[in-house]
Amino acid sequence: MKRNILPGAHTMLAFHNMLVGGETNETVRFEASGKSATCHLRACYRGRVIDVTATDFFEALCQIRETLALQGLYPLCHGVSLDVYSIGSSRNLNSGLLAYRLTMGRQVTQFDVVETFGCNAQITPATVAEQRDFYSQWLQSTA
Repeated sequence: MKRNILPGAHTMLAFHNMLVGGETNETVRFEASGKSATCHLRACYRGRVIDVTATDFFEALCQIRETLALQGLYPLCHGVSLDVYSIGSSRNLNSGLLAYRLTMGRQVTQFDVVETFGCNAQITPATVAEQRDFYSQWLQSTA
């Protein structure tokens, strides 16, 4: 699956995700704009706004997650799952809007691609540190 969902210079993408740890049916709205090296991500929730700029949208999401975690909140999307990480061409070509579901001991394939802000029942929520640790372990398991 080769897709390029990177927003153009004047395009803004919006994603709505459930906000776990909050009220019933509470959501967070993400607004993504920019491109590699200057990816802007805004999280709007509870009348508050978190604005970050990062090298890609996956990294921007990680920064927002760390802020939300201080309030006991996390957005329900692939990008928060323990076994999901944006790497290689999916990260470079799509500025982190696509990621891979990782399986220990196995290289990723096109069938492992997920949308960072997408959601399904296969999400195992994790902290940013836990997710990065899983990624490091996965790298060792595939070496």
